[in-house]
Amino acid sequence: MTPEVPTSCVFCRILDGELTPGVVAFRDSQTAVFPSRGQQPRNRGHMLVVPIRHVAHIYEVDDDLAGPLMTTLARVSAAVKTVCSADGVSIRQNNGRHGGQDVFHVHFHVIPRFAGDRFTGLDRALGMVDVSIEERIEQSRKLSDELRRLSAFPQLA
Repeated sequence: MTPEVPTSCVFCRILDGELTPGVVAFRDSQTAVFPSRGQQPRNRGHMLVVPIRHVAHIYEVDDDLAGPLMTTLARVSAAVKTVCSADGVSIRQNNGRHGGQDVFHVHFHVIPRFAGDRFTGLDRALGMVDVSIEERIEQSRKLSDELRRLSAFPQLA
């Protein structure tokens, strides 16, 4: 694991409540979920699954974290599919600058997919737009409600 958490890590700052309060849809002792700020217009509802503990790369995820992270990822994928009335989901995870990683805190993208959506990637040049905090809070609320409905996760505080 990374011994020191960089104070500039945007995901750590979100998890600490310093940035974008109200966007965390789910949090347990090891993982959290919140909407991506950048989303493709035809794929709204794009969520990020992250470990609570700062881990920069997938290569550093230990056995104690791997299971809970995958469990959260699977359940969030099902909830995103339902909440967004999607035909499927894409899951993406990038590592290292040349692997496409731009936030160096392990994260999985869960992207709702629709027949004919022509989704091509996560690049702003491909049409990704910034989603307002109000819309992300609403996306978070809907996902949180669905996770509770699925009874897979404990009630949120």
